[in-house]
Amino acid sequence: MSNPSSDPARGSAEPVIRLQSVQKSFALPSGEVFDAVQSLSLDIQQGDVFGLIGKSGAGKSTLLRLINLLERPDAGRVLVGGRDLTTLSRRELRDTRQNIGIIFQQFNLVQTATV
Repeated sequence: MSNPSSDPARGSAEPVIRLQSVQKSFALPSGEVFDAVQSLSLDIQQGDVFGLIGKSGAGKSTLLRLINLLERPDAGRVLVGGRDLTTLSRRELRDTRQNIGIIFQQFNLVQTATV
């Protein structure tokens, strides 16, 4: 994966989102281990438009869940706004998540709510 924000012409501003050597694996019912994200490093600068595409099961949703720490990485660091989310207490993480928005592929509407 190329990382355009590592281009020196863009300046040295701290990225809004930084993943450093992030890894996440899951145990399958068969007992095998599935590596959903393997040693991923990524910087996203303020103002970047970032798209993520891939086949089903390629790790796209896992990556988004890692950025918000809905999934904890097995290794590596997740920094948002310069804060390492992997070191935050549950309360600090909850407070930080209020400033992170994710739109999931499938969402649920609250049936009792009206517009």
